[in-house]
Amino acid sequence: MVVTVAALLVAFSVLLEAAPFSAYGERAFDDAVQGLAAFAGAFACLFRARRTTGRLRTSWALFAAATCSWGIGQVVWSYYEVVVREAAPFPSLADAGYLLFPVCALAALLVRPSAAFDGRGRPRVVLDGLMVAGALFNLSWATTLGTVYKDGADSVGSLIVGMAYPVEDLVVLAVAVMVLIHARSRTGLLLVTAGIVGMSVADSAFVYLTAKGDYATGNPVDIAWVAAFLLIGLAALLDAGQAVGQTESRASSPLYLGLPYVLVVIGISVVVADSLRGRADPVTVVVGAVELAALLTRQYLLVLDNRQLAAHSQQQQDELRHRAFHDPLTGLANRALFADRIGHALELHHRTIRPLAVLFCDLDDFKAVNDTLGHDAGDALLVAVANRLTATVRTGDSVARLGGDEFGVLIEDDGDALALADRILAALAAPIVLVDRRLRVHASIGVARVSRTDDPIDGVELLKRADLAMYAAKGSGKFTVAEYTSALRDGHADNLDMQLALAADVTSGGVRAALQPILLADGTVYGYEALARWDYDGKPVQPLTFVSMADRAGVLPDLDLGVIAQGIANIDSLPAGDEPAVLTVNIGLTHLPHPGLVPILLRLLAEHGVAPHRLVVEIPEDRSIEDPAVLRTLRALREAGVLLALDDFGVGYSSLSRMGHLRADLVKLDQSFVVDLESSAEARDMFSAVVDLAHRIGARVIAEGIETEGQYTIARALGSDAVQGYLLGRPTELVPQVLRTV
Repeated sequence: MVVTVAALLVAFSVLLEAAPFSAYGERAFDDAVQGLAAFAGAFACLFRARRTTGRLRTSWALFAAATCSWGIGQVVWSYYEVVVREAAPFPSLADAGYLLFPVCALAALLVRPSAAFDGRGRPRVVLDGLMVAGALFNLSWATTLGTVYKDGADSVGSLIVGMAYPVEDLVVLAVAVMVLIHARSRTGLLLVTAGIVGMSVADSAFVYLTAKGDYATGNPVDIAWVAAFLLIGLAALLDAGQAVGQTESRASSPLYLGLPYVLVVIGISVVVADSLRGRADPVTVVVGAVELAALLTRQYLLVLDNRQLAAHSQQQQDELRHRAFHDPLTGLANRALFADRIGHALELHHRTIRPLAVLFCDLDDFKAVNDTLGHDAGDALLVAVANRLTATVRTGDSVARLGGDEFGVLIEDDGDALALADRILAALAAPIVLVDRRLRVHASIGVARVSRTDDPIDGVELLKRADLAMYAAKGSGKFTVAEYTSALRDGHADNLDMQLALAADVTSGGVRAALQPILLADGTVYGYEALARWDYDGKPVQPLTFVSMADRAGVLPDLDLGVIAQGIANIDSLPAGDEPAVLTVNIGLTHLPHPGLVPILLRLLAEHGVAPHRLVVEIPEDRSIEDPAVLRTLRALREAGVLLALDDFGVGYSSLSRMGHLRADLVKLDQSFVVDLESSAEARDMFSAVVDLAHRIGARVIAEGIETEGQYTIARALGSDAVQGYLLGRPTELVPQVLRTV
């Protein structure tokens, strides 16, 4: 495209110059066309400058100054030829305008954003520039510059000015070529370079013909000047790819990167051709030697760069390989590398029948460190634990961080795995100072061994066995060691089957809601608490068991919502007092932070026409209540009109502070406040004090676990607003729109 446009512009210039005029008219017309072309180019450059920013705007403004200065020089030249009607002297003021063009154009190219002038790779760019400049110099010297210099001039000033034209053009053209080579977007630069080539040809021909006394306005060489300015102007108009908000995207191609080498070949060819004809010019020989030196140095630097690049690439590959198989926090092997080492150890075991063992170590109550001291302290603790593990094991043992607060140790010889596990527990128990606190770290360790007589086993199964043993250690009270046995495997299989069955029933509605009534002091129904019920293999499973299992399986949110939906759908079909019954529901603390919880609850209420204030969300006392996400959900529930109840008050932590901080609407006293009401005056005093405190903050009190008439009577007498327990009504399982006793 660029070549086509350039050819059309040159053809247009030829037609202009070929127009039939008288000698005087021809000079006037020729001068006018050249001047108008220069000012048109300046206008186009200013147009582009106004639509760009930064260094690119400065670059186009300098191009505008370059073409404008040439146009001013042309005005002076025209004055001599059109007004004075005599040939302009050489040199004259017109030459000052002409010679300012390459100066401004050079500044424009140097200012333009380009990879050729950034700090990286600058030595190579300088050498490429020497190669290009040397080649262009030899070409110019062999065609015009040498002739101008050798023929001399009428005066020293004429010689200096005559030599200045091609020398300046040569420098500008060399820089233009370098910018073009390293550019990513070349449409505008190709045209600019083509324009500079046209300017160089015209200037060289002008000084050559002037030196010979053969130049006169109207010479065909004038076409090159007109074409040069039209090409530069077109470059400015087409350089929209560099406008504000647009970026370069195309990398340098081999065609452009090889341009300096092509020019070197041409420059050296000039020297060789002169030498073959027996007319070797010392100037071109010296310049050719400089080209060759630059070329060799350039190739030497290229070899060095390639070596450095290869070394850097190898270093990056080593780093990536290390990152792929090591934990970034502790520097220990990660799970992938640990599994690979177990696989190699098992292969060796198959050949040599040498025993091996895997220890699975999990820190006890690590979450409390993150919650209390922050995650940075937790990371520091993990690093300290990793260092102690590494210091405790033997040289041949492998230590890995398997994820979170889990670590693994591989023993590949006859070492006593249980003895090593005990040493690890002792090493970890020594205090660790974190955030000015002395912490004693406890861990649970599971051990899985492969003896000489064991059947073949793979690495996945061996690690799974150690994991099962670790959970057995936690189940037996933590801070201990447990060894894998077949009984652990069978128990885990049963537990997994139960967990899968629970997850399926949560999805299909197999978990049912049971409602237990809550009575006011006068004996009327205040509301109902929704409780989950589930059977496995035809037998009921304790709620604490399957709720905890649902939490581990990740289906607790669905279980909560299923029970709540059943309760909301049936609440209006149940007996109530003077006011519509409320529904109290339990939501796991791991579910409360979910951002979609509140919209789902409000949608369920709206679908069944139940007012938000008839839904009571029970909040268990737990440190997780302080989680900002949990607090946001509770605030959103309160703003929507849903009531909040502090559940099992008295068995959590910071009970009194929680009561006021959460602004609970209801406080449900745990059965521990009720069980001794009939036999203990202290219990009655405590019950009365808590009821009074709750009333002072505007909360109603519900006494849970009422099982005797005496407890019921005393609780009412001491101010409890409502009561709940087996004496007053057992949980009843829901059948659609009907209640039946569980």
